[in-house]
Amino acid sequence: MNRVSELFSITGKVAIVTGAASGIGRAIALALSGAGASVVVADKEVSGANKVAGEIESAGGRAIATETDVTGKKEVEQMVQKTIEGFGKIDILVNNAGIIARNSVMDIQEEELDRTFDVNLKGVVLCSQAAARHMIERKSGKIVNVGSSLSSRASVCNLSGGGADYCASKAAVQALTRSLAMELGPYGINVNAVAPGPTNTPMHEGLWEMAAAYYQGSIPLGRLAEPEDIADVVAFLVTDAARYITGQTIHVNGGQIMVD
Repeated sequence: MNRVSELFSITGKVAIVTGAASGIGRAIALALSGAGASVVVADKEVSGANKVAGEIESAGGRAIATETDVTGKKEVEQMVQKTIEGFGKIDILVNNAGIIARNSVMDIQEEELDRTFDVNLKGVVLCSQAAARHMIERKSGKIVNVGSSLSSRASVCNLSGGGADYCASKAAVQALTRSLAMELGPYGINVNAVAPGPTNTPMHEGLWEMAAAYYQGSIPLGRLAEPEDIADVVAFLVTDAARYITGQTIHVNGGQIMVD
């Protein structure tokens, strides 16, 4: 294997992917497995997690499915323990689990606000804490958080993304990414975020055709994203080829929003 092939390989690595039963999470789990990693498929919907783990194993990969609600510290710790028991270590954590909410500021109910931030932000904190403890011991690791390109920069509700609470939670994920990168960098741990543009996932069920028509003209590459478009960028960020990238948010949106 030449130097470039080695840099882009994750053979022998162990990855946890949350929210991996469908959509972007499923695509990430399959991509990391295809690149050589053993994958823990974590999701609150255990039937979906089992299905994705079965897909990985049918393709010759190694996978464990786990029923995990990322808002519960005990469940997150059990997920991490199951990973250690099954595969012996944790090299990669992808915080993908999330929910959408389409509320204007004045319409947000307290329980909705709590739920949105519990899943989209608290879940990232709890999973990062639990996985990072093991990464710190080994002085190595990659954490990738999944944000939102348009919603994290929007000031109003948007069609395929979310309302004020969703937008705020995803902007917070990007801020948290920078803080984690600062704190964990001295231990050899890279922390980055991937911010997808409008993507064809079950989260947008019932809105896809409308969203496509609404956004198509604002995307220079001329199409909306597929889950694999996001997964491929995550797969790059967890390789040694991305060893000097940390604290960054990579916008994967076909050029819809261009930031520097």
